[in-house]
Amino acid sequence: MSSEAPPFLTSLEEGVFTLTFNRPDFGNAMPPSATPSLVDALTQVRDDPSVRCFLLNAKGKNFSAGGDVKGFGRSLEMSPSARSQDFLDRLALVRTMVETYLAIPVPVIVACRGGVAGGGLLWPLGADFLYADDTLSIMFAHQRFGLSPDCGVTYLLPRVVGERKARELVLGGAFIGAEEASALGIVSRIVEAEALEDEALKLARRLARGPQQAMRTAKHLLGRSMTTTLGELLEMERKGVADCVADPDFEEGVRAFLDKRKPSYPSAQ
Repeated sequence: MSSEAPPFLTSLEEGVFTLTFNRPDFGNAMPPSATPSLVDALTQVRDDPSVRCFLLNAKGKNFSAGGDVKGFGRSLEMSPSARSQDFLDRLALVRTMVETYLAIPVPVIVACRGGVAGGGLLWPLGADFLYADDTLSIMFAHQRFGLSPDCGVTYLLPRVVGERKARELVLGGAFIGAEEASALGIVSRIVEAEALEDEALKLARRLARGPQQAMRTAKHLLGRSMTTTLGELLEMERKGVADCVADPDFEEGVRAFLDKRKPSYPSAQ
């Protein structure tokens, strides 16, 4: 049995599924061998009804350096055609990882410090909430290695910052800090370094206590807003509200309001 530490750690407590990148000595770069187990963990988050919020963070000073550049170096021993096929095969599973992550129906929170680069951009760009401290440095570094973006960056980034700004960041190989990332809408909140994990967990626990069907429906509707016509979305909203009012959480929310107390939603128990 290998004594090497696992590339990431997971836990599930009080409805919050936490995944922590665990390769601080490598900038939390994920080797290709970690992708299948990442897919398995994300599939659990997506499909397990006991998961009510997903929190992603990392050990060490940097959140994620993206791909394993040392592995890129080993690929130079291959012929160009063999190298191309190798990356085609790798990225087929990466596609599954990206699609599974973006299909998570519960709120996704990422707590981020230090450097984020390459494929590691998937996680903060695909989050519903990104908490960061002032050490955050987002690096659009694909060009440095003669690569185009992967891991859904070209899908996510224009949706977060707009298409023109996305072209500027990617084509210009930009490095941006926490303040600029906040101004662009990438970062939800800048938090003091020593409080980052605690504040992200506090938010995760609050969301895990929320009305689950209402939150899942809202996230689904928002996710469809850029690819659906107004009429279609209004019909989806109509159906969503009808389903919500038949849920016990609606009854509890209304009664709690009338009783002037905090609600205790059945779905969050």
